[in-house]
Amino acid sequence: MSNDKFHFQIPNENIRNVKYEKNGGGKSVQRVDHSEHGLKLRTQTAVLKEQELLKKDSKFTSDIYLQIETPSDISLKSQKLKIEELGFEVLSYSSSNKSIGTARIKKAILPKFEGRLNSYIESEENTGKTYFSPIEELGSIPTETKIKAEIDFNSDKEIDIIINLFNVLSPKERIAVNGSILEELRKYTEKIDHFTFSNGITSIESTVKEKFIPKIVADFTTIKEIKPNHTFFVEASMPAEKMPNPLEILPVESSSMICIIDSGISSANGIFDKLISHRITKFLPVGSVASSNDHGTFVASRCLFGDNIDNCLGSNMLQPYCNAIDIPVFGINSIGNNTFPNDYSLRKAVEEVVIQFHESVKVYNLSLGVPQPIKDFEFTELAKLLDYLSKQYKVLFIIAAGNINNLLGDFPNDHFGNVNSRIGCPAESLLGLTVGSIAKYANPNSLSEVNFISPFSRIGPGADQGIKPEVVAHGGNFMNPYSSTPRIASYGIGKDGLSLAVDNGTSHSAPIIAQYAQRLFDCYPNSDPNLVKALLCHFAETREVHDELKDNKSKYLGFGEPNIERAIVAGDHNAAYIYEGLLDQENYQYISFHVPSALSANSPDSKLKIRITITYDPTVNPDNETEYSNSRISAKLIKPTDNGRKEINVSGNESYNLPWNPIIQFEKSFSRSYLVGDWDLRLRLYTRGILTENYKQDYSVVIELIDLENHVNVYNDIQNEFGNIYKRIEIRIAA
Repeated sequence: MSNDKFHFQIPNENIRNVKYEKNGGGKSVQRVDHSEHGLKLRTQTAVLKEQELLKKDSKFTSDIYLQIETPSDISLKSQKLKIEELGFEVLSYSSSNKSIGTARIKKAILPKFEGRLNSYIESEENTGKTYFSPIEELGSIPTETKIKAEIDFNSDKEIDIIINLFNVLSPKERIAVNGSILEELRKYTEKIDHFTFSNGITSIESTVKEKFIPKIVADFTTIKEIKPNHTFFVEASMPAEKMPNPLEILPVESSSMICIIDSGISSANGIFDKLISHRITKFLPVGSVASSNDHGTFVASRCLFGDNIDNCLGSNMLQPYCNAIDIPVFGINSIGNNTFPNDYSLRKAVEEVVIQFHESVKVYNLSLGVPQPIKDFEFTELAKLLDYLSKQYKVLFIIAAGNINNLLGDFPNDHFGNVNSRIGCPAESLLGLTVGSIAKYANPNSLSEVNFISPFSRIGPGADQGIKPEVVAHGGNFMNPYSSTPRIASYGIGKDGLSLAVDNGTSHSAPIIAQYAQRLFDCYPNSDPNLVKALLCHFAETREVHDELKDNKSKYLGFGEPNIERAIVAGDHNAAYIYEGLLDQENYQYISFHVPSALSANSPDSKLKIRITITYDPTVNPDNETEYSNSRISAKLIKPTDNGRKEINVSGNESYNLPWNPIIQFEKSFSRSYLVGDWDLRLRLYTRGILTENYKQDYSVVIELIDLENHVNVYNDIQNEFGNIYKRIEIRIAA
């Protein structure tokens, strides 16, 4: 590969920390009559106590959970510190009203709070007005805000639901409250299960009549929400050409493994006999007698053999990159009907598998989803679990963006403009890598041209308004008006093992990226998923959208299609520096890198461009979806000039930097007003929510220098000028 021009490692000697000063605050809230305001709060507090202390779980928790509201023109977030000084803990903010949020207060603190409230009312100077004035209303959390499913309060229809408790409950409280809710549920149904997941979320699975749901919610203060227990789907492929006979399966290039959580991998025809390292069937849905294998075999073939499987028709051989772990979660029952997992059962399967295999398996392919689009600032329980597992166990989930199964309006504007074109669960996972689809084959009647977004590929933004999907790969194409044909589809292996199959979907673009990710983990075995994500996003090449689509391309294509070779080695006119670091909350961190003299300002033979990608893995707050990510990194590029070092402003299409989103990318071209030599990238960590002052944030950074004139051998020049500072990263590339 390109004469082994592996990327350069930035040494620790290039890193320096500089302490900064913190500041902050919120504006004061004015009241015409503080005493009258206090009397209103006193009445509301009395009503709150009366309602909450009578609830069936009150005796099991030391807290009262409530809703707090500030004046309509003032955000609750801006007054958080003042309100919390009174003893409240703000847990979350409303996604639809900036003045409303959920909080809790210790029952033991209530008398002190009421005493301070009396002083606020009765003292001449209204003692404590700074802290009480921001509170407009306080009261019980409305029942309807906890029910996230559309239900008929008078219906006898049974629906599958998940009851989630507040994540902040102590283990002792959780056990007691859980038992109390289960006892209550048994009055209405026998279909109950419960589990506390490793991210601290206790979920109760139940099938219950709709009319009972509001009463259950109203009786328990510690119920955070009730959600639908969504069913996940995959689709069958269509048989195509017969596989060649004989067919040689070559030895794997790498002994590593990709975990494929899908419908199972068929053993027919022996193709996968030596490639399945582990198979676990205990996660099949209730009533299954076997795994269904169709979709899973197709997906596995693209994970292991790549995008050009149909080349075997001419070569009579297949080259697998690595092995697979087969985790079927879709099955068939005794009469041949398909069985499907739901949110609850799928979470249990994913958690157990990751805990079992995380030390040896880093890539987990999820080519599955639900058809419903996500909503702003709402994360599904599966996405929350994936984010926790990603951070805790340093693994990477590759997730299909989801498919638009029907034409949603005139193509492409009304089609992609429809709300149902947005990604579906679990593609909103903040730390997972979500994959959309592009076309690689087209004909005069196809809806997309080569390297354009596929007609069926779901689009962003993510739940936090960030880029989703982050990357794209080949997943197929559709004919006008909205149908499939083999030649412009993607190829895989059918479940009978005797024939190739064709299909279209992000389910089949995701496995291509899963293999790329595994290649990078093999190349950088001591690195964590931050670096793999950074390399895939940084070295992604721009792809196209239809002219009628005027939004930024990133809404449809993310950062583009990864170039796996460039992610490993430099090209003729570029070079990349890599660093994996740790940020604390007290210091700026300066990362020094060098620009060679051949890329000097005003040079007639070169033009400098710098592209930087930063990735990190924040912890997440499952109780506060509007402030889901608990940390963010700010970045500033600093250049040397004749007049000292200058910060560079990067904005517009040159920059992607959504606060609290764990990917930052920006680039800038230069032609004057800079010096070669030592430049700096300055980073700063911000935190919020439940993190302690000692929290430190892992991150990875890729800094690429490019000659836009394609004259300078940037890599060789860095070696010649700064070889005493930077050493290339020696990596192993599978033969």
